[in-house]
Amino acid sequence: MKKIQIYSWMTCLIIAIFVILPLSTKAAENGFIPTVNIVTTTGNVVDLPSEVDQADRAYKLTKAKVRWDAVDPAIFNGVGEHVIHGTTENGQRAVKGVIHVFANTKPVNVAAIGDSITYGMNVENWAYNAYPKQLNNRLGTNYNVTNYGNSGKTLLESGNDPYIRTTQYTQSLASNPNVVIIQLGTNDSKPANFAKIDSFVGDYVKLINKYQTLAMKPVVYVALPPVVFNTAYTINQANMDKILPKIVEAAEKANVDVSIIDNQTATVGAKEFVPDNVHPNGKGAAILANNVYHTITGEQPELSGKVAANAYNTSYGAINAIPTTADKTLFLSNISTQNWVSYKNVNFDKSLGNLQMSAAVPYNATTVEVRLDSPTSTKIGTKALKQTGNVNTWALNTIPTTDVTGTHDVYFVFSRPSTAASVEVARLGSIDFSYDATKPTEIMSAQDLEAALASGLTNLKLMNNITFTKNLQLSDDTKLNLNGFTMDTANYYLSKNDTVGKRIQFDIFGGNVAGKNAYGSIYSATSENSNYGMNINAKDITFNGTLFIRNNVLNAIVTFDGHNVIKSTTGSNVYVRNMTIKAGAYYYGSTEGGGSSNESGSTVITMGIGNTDKNFIVEPQAKVELYPGSKGTGYGQNAIYGFSKINIADGASFTASGARPMIRTEYTAKNARVEVAPNAVFDVRTTEAAEGFSFSYGIDYVFNHAMYLNLESPTKTSFMYAHRNSSISIYGGKISVWTAANSTQNWDSVDVFQLNNILSGKNMGTLTTNSAELKNTFGSLANYVRLTNQN
Repeated sequence: MKKIQIYSWMTCLIIAIFVILPLSTKAAENGFIPTVNIVTTTGNVVDLPSEVDQADRAYKLTKAKVRWDAVDPAIFNGVGEHVIHGTTENGQRAVKGVIHVFANTKPVNVAAIGDSITYGMNVENWAYNAYPKQLNNRLGTNYNVTNYGNSGKTLLESGNDPYIRTTQYTQSLASNPNVVIIQLGTNDSKPANFAKIDSFVGDYVKLINKYQTLAMKPVVYVALPPVVFNTAYTINQANMDKILPKIVEAAEKANVDVSIIDNQTATVGAKEFVPDNVHPNGKGAAILANNVYHTITGEQPELSGKVAANAYNTSYGAINAIPTTADKTLFLSNISTQNWVSYKNVNFDKSLGNLQMSAAVPYNATTVEVRLDSPTSTKIGTKALKQTGNVNTWALNTIPTTDVTGTHDVYFVFSRPSTAASVEVARLGSIDFSYDATKPTEIMSAQDLEAALASGLTNLKLMNNITFTKNLQLSDDTKLNLNGFTMDTANYYLSKNDTVGKRIQFDIFGGNVAGKNAYGSIYSATSENSNYGMNINAKDITFNGTLFIRNNVLNAIVTFDGHNVIKSTTGSNVYVRNMTIKAGAYYYGSTEGGGSSNESGSTVITMGIGNTDKNFIVEPQAKVELYPGSKGTGYGQNAIYGFSKINIADGASFTASGARPMIRTEYTAKNARVEVAPNAVFDVRTTEAAEGFSFSYGIDYVFNHAMYLNLESPTKTSFMYAHRNSSISIYGGKISVWTAANSTQNWDSVDVFQLNNILSGKNMGTLTTNSAELKNTFGSLANYVRLTNQN
């Protein structure tokens, strides 16, 4: 009897201990922690999450903090699958993480499997706003998310409308995806289907394993479907509550590295965005897309300084959008009154008391509040946003803030009085959390550039490659530091607002420019008004495209400094009134050509047909290389066309080589002039031009003790064709002339060599020289193909 009493006491103690221990701890000992799969592409470093899902014995999820082993940054340099181990902080349970690094040479193929919620029922403009599309917008161009949703479908194979019998299922398998996201189960909550729920786990395991057996061995995620707020279509939350653990159970029993995406918890507060209580609209789809995004891409990094819209954490009411044009920079659209956007882990230690927001605001009286750690907690700033007139025009707004230090989550809450929830009051581009008005404004996107210019900011610095989606205008002197990035104007241009009534200075430097606009990437309309156009200084620029600069304006000057490589396809490098290559600078210009027009053909530098002064100046020690294309016809292939003066300064170098006449001008009031200073290089060569190195309306050449002089048309027998009397004057040095037979005649140094009255049909002109031998020997100009001071 005594033994029995002791046994009973011990039994009670054990029972008591069990009761006293937290259920979650006991459950965790018998539950499981799903594998944490993180997806990225080469060169893009990601972090594993600080919290993971933990399932108890009943397969209900809770969060557990985790400590991960160190991750070698080198794993992101190449394609591979990397297992990382960790342990939970409470309970010291093992956690497995897998970082999947895919190549960035082609998009990662993501298959979104699901029912009507995946397909986009209830979503406005579902092709653009369904959750898979919004997910793709957030992931960016390194990914290709395909929507394989089909309305009304069940996970159950015995359900009234099984997913595995759809064309979408067959197509998803055939697509051989890299990543699969399965979100099924909502229609299984219908009473007729729920009666067969005992088969659910087995059917789900079969579906998971079907994808896992594909050749690509895709990363598989299973998503808990969003909340059902009220019964509709016989779909009900009571049955969903019983299905959710079965999805978690299937993830475990599939016995592969399956991760869980908890869209149920993510949508608890989103009833406003689920009009029929089951199917989220576009704003609800954004909540799903963002939760999926963060689950598959890992921990939100600490933020500071200028960040793009895509860096945001969560939103209530914003839709992930990208332009339909070439620029694929994400922005947040459809923000209505009382909607908010949050940024996680913002470090305020470098804050200077101001934030800067890029926003498109169609109406007045739209205000943003800046709050810390929740949309209703401490307010650190507020701003009435600048009205831009429509949602496609952007401006920058400086928002003063109270002093804040440390790391916080930041919420931007938008509002406008007496405005319906369906009305879009703002679009959000980027945020600068450390805005410093004394430093260049950082530009993350074409929208940022538009916003900066619209806000009167003139000291700009690219922080990303940008692609124009519209024409943009400068209104004041502006400096644009490309910062090693590319400004792709695409089919648009950066222009100047001539209504400001003054000429402006535009400095662009330190990066790449591209564009296909026939008007040029930088454009001013042809004008004789000295208040119009720009003085442009380009430094250290690489250009590939149709036409870099078109700024044919009276007295406007375009200068190049530093090292510049300008390559045009179907047009000139530039079409300008005056151009200067600065002292010590380098300019390489080439064009493929494609027609005989001087603006769109194969001319490298075009200076037009007007009779105003049009000067091409190469300053001391500068170097110029010009290579016209060979695709054009007629005389459209020139190195320089339309000038009134070319000046090659002391110690400078000018080289031009191509098929057609290299130097051409016409319609000038008087003869154009080419002046080559002492110790300069002037090397001009044509290969096919019938009239040699120059086709001119009238050009006078003056070579004054040139260090290197070479005028050459090796396959033809005529130096120059002129509509008006022209001349060549050479001072100093030994002159050599090559005949068509390619023999060489040399003369001793001469003080002067002048050919005057060169004209069409009178190629020789009049020779003046102090060398009797040269005077007696030199014959018709048509007989010679090269004139040089080099033996």
